Amino acid sequence: MAVSNTTDLDSTTIAVVTIRIPCGADGDLVTDAEKRLSRPETIDDVTIDELDSIEPQLSATLITVEITVLWTTAIGEEEVRDRLAGVSGLESVRRIA
Repeated sequence: MAVSNTTDLDSTTIAVVTIRIPCGADGDLVTDAEKRLSRPETIDDVTIDELDSIEPQLSATLITVEITVLWTTAIGEEEVRDRLAGVSGLESVRRIA
């Protein structure tokens, strides 16, 4: 008799994203980016692994970061993009692995 696992396993996604952080934001750029990326209800948890670039703008700073996103269920790349689209200030998703 085969044993099946009915428990949903956590899934992670590694992505490189560019996000706009307004001037005068509380805390440092990485902390603020992590807060913004974690805010949507569709995202379970986000960790910023690496700060790739900083591009100062007139009223904000664009930063490109490598992130690890934790999901409660396994999801595909298109759904990852859809969920990240709900992040305030997200400029682009450069890579999803």
